[in-house]
Amino acid sequence: MNSYPLLRRILSGVLAFILVLALSLGAFARDVSDAESKARALKTLGLFRGVSDTDFDLEREPTRAEALVILIRVLGKEKEALAGGRKHPFTDVPAWANDYIAYAYETGLTKGVSATEFGTGNANGAMVLTFMLRALGYSDAAGDFSWNDPFSLAKQAGILPDGVDTEHFWRADAVLVSYAALKASIKGAGITLAERLIGAGVFTSESYAAATGATLSGGGSKKVFVADPADFPGIGAEDVAIGD
Repeated sequence: MNSYPLLRRILSGVLAFILVLALSLGAFARDVSDAESKARALKTLGLFRGVSDTDFDLEREPTRAEALVILIRVLGKEKEALAGGRKHPFTDVPAWANDYIAYAYETGLTKGVSATEFGTGNANGAMVLTFMLRALGYSDAAGDFSWNDPFSLAKQAGILPDGVDTEHFWRADAVLVSYAALKASIKGAGITLAERLIGAGVFTSESYAAATGATLSGGGSKKVFVADPADFPGIGAEDVAIGD
């Protein structure tokens, strides 16, 4: 019996599978070098962390917990969150995120997906952009944008750079959004997010300039900005709640 035709069919099938796999991997291959450098800048400013000092784990989707931590950091509330003493009712929160989720729950930033579950799924681009727009004072509750379609306003506000992949949203994309948000203006406040964080004492104007190469229009380190998001119109607990 001649086995060569069968062997050829098997080899053809294997080669076809390898080709499809290579094309699929190539389609999702991305250059994250820009996000890598911006992640280092954000880390210097205390706004982003990786899984280690040298690994930012950029090539995967952020979890809901990670997205919430990003929001807490850009609000300048991380130290307050990590002070502890708060509780939450959720049974699915990883240990590292307990203080963050407890802070978010008690301050109305999150309701979770149910009475006992925060939600263990990943955060998509719409969720992260919605968080960032809320941090800038925009309110989906007030009709500034739709929570499931924040893209047009995000582009207009300057927090959706061209390099962000909103369809396959990675931690790299969260870095690019967060970095861009520093230069974005707070709605109705006449200052940028970076200036608000400087006013809150999260970092100094000098460290901001060193990390990003950017300078602030106001110059110096004069602290004339309001630190608490509650002082900005449009940023209320109901406006930044995660969940329904």
